[in-house]
Amino acid sequence: MRYTQPMHEQAIQQLRNADPMLDHVIGKVGTLNYAPEQDGFAFLVQVIIGQMLSAKAADTIYARLVDKVDSSVTPAAVAMLEEDVLRSLGIARRKAQTILALAQEVIQDPKVLDELAFLDDRQCLASLCRYKGIGPWTAKMYLIFVLDRPDVLPLEDGAFLQAFRHLYGDVDIETRASLWKPYRSLAARHLYRFLDLGYCT
Repeated sequence: MRYTQPMHEQAIQQLRNADPMLDHVIGKVGTLNYAPEQDGFAFLVQVIIGQMLSAKAADTIYARLVDKVDSSVTPAAVAMLEEDVLRSLGIARRKAQTILALAQEVIQDPKVLDELAFLDDRQCLASLCRYKGIGPWTAKMYLIFVLDRPDVLPLEDGAFLQAFRHLYGDVDIETRASLWKPYRSLAARHLYRFLDLGYCT
C-alpha cells in the first residue's frame, strides 16, 4: 500500500494530534516532499553497502560502484563484476558476496523483488532476511523507502535513534511510537528530516 495525497494529509494530522513532540517536529520540518525509490535492486545494493558505515563513507563507495558500471546498477551489470573488483571499490567481502548473490537471484527471477509488494510487512521482512547479509535494518529500509509501507518502526537505524533520543531522552521507543500507529514510517521520516536539518545538535 502506498499513500494517496488525502491519506498522507490524514496521517499527518493524526500524528500531530497524537504526539505533541511530533507535532513540534512536523511544524519545524514542514511538508515532506518525497517519492518512493523506483529501483529496488539498486536501492538494496546501496543499503547493503551502507551497513555499519557513515553516510559519507557509504555514499563514496556507492559512487565508485555507479562509476564502475557506467551509472547502470542493474543485476546484469553487477553480476559481471568479480568479488575482488567490488572489494577494490571499498566494499567488504561479506557485502560483496551478498550483492553478487542478490544480483544472481534477480537475474534468475526478475520479478522476485516486485513480488514483495504483494506481501504483508512481516512476510516482506522474512523474504528479504532470507538472503545472507540482509538483516532487519536493510529490510526495513526497503519497506520504508521502496515499498512506502506506512507503519514500519526502524529501531535498528542509528539516525532514527539519534533523532529520537534528542527529542525524547530515555523514553522507551516502542511505547512512545505506539502513539504513531499506524503511521510509524511517516513519523520516522519526519525525525530523519529533523536530523538532516541540523536540529539535533
